[in-house]
Amino acid sequence: MKNNINILNNNINNLNIQINNYINQIQLLQNQINNYNNYQSNINNNQFNNYIKGSSVKPNDKIFSVNFVSMGFQDIINYSLVCKNTDIFVKLEEKLNNDYPQLKDKETYFIVNGNRIKRFKTLDENNIKSNDVINLFLIDAEN
Repeated sequence: MKNNINILNNNINNLNIQINNYINQIQLLQNQINNYNNYQSNINNNQFNNYIKGSSVKPNDKIFSVNFVSMGFQDIINYSLVCKNTDIFVKLEEKLNNDYPQLKDKETYFIVNGNRIKRFKTLDENNIKSNDVINLFLIDAEN
């Protein structure tokens, strides 16, 4: 009987050790998540601040970000840009091409919410809103 109690106590101790290990792993993962969130927040704040410094913002302007994703090729997985609702879309395309110079030699078009984007219209005119995902397509994938 005493042997069984010792075995049970050992099992309980082993389980407690495993639980503590899991708690430590969870805490490490939570720290990593917090670090990532802080990093992401700093990137977004820096991008936002840089955008504000280089742009005149009028009272009715709305500042937000949009996300670009390439379709049919893997160059752009998730590319976020801060912009104003009054920006002409080609301004965003120019920033995209600066960060992804391989696109400069490609013919592309963009779709948001099922509608093709008009390059020389504003984001408002193209009905592009905060956090919209803009899909980038190649017209001729062989180039």
